[in-house]
Amino acid sequence: MAIPSSKEARRFFRCASQRRDEAQILLEASFTTGAVYLAGYGVECVLKSLILSLTPNSQTTAALDLFRGAKAHDYDRLKSWYRERGGAALPAEITRAFTLVEDWSTELRYSTASLSDRDARSFLKAVDAIMEWAHGRL
Repeated sequence: MAIPSSKEARRFFRCASQRRDEAQILLEASFTTGAVYLAGYGVECVLKSLILSLTPNSQTTAALDLFRGAKAHDYDRLKSWYRERGGAALPAEITRAFTLVEDWSTELRYSTASLSDRDARSFLKAVDAIMEWAHGRL
């Protein structure tokens, strides 16, 4: 998989991969909610990596400023910023994967409920598809 040339894009790319690896460890230990929470951050980070990979160096600071606040966790907003910078349209299978993860929220950090193993595994499978597609775009 390609590594982005921008320093900031590389940082978000590495973070996305680490969050996904950590999510797998939590899933295997039956910490399903934590696994989904971290995997969701992986999607967020890989989208930010895509955005930064399309952002001219002179505009990196402005792009990073976009990543502050609640809107920076919104997948639809991040996908929109990606497309605004010339990013490719999402293939149908990736659009379907996003429908499986669209309910993700930072509010999961406050959840004391455990998600079902089946739901968590489906979520992580969709995350894997999104991340594989995104990595191919870098």
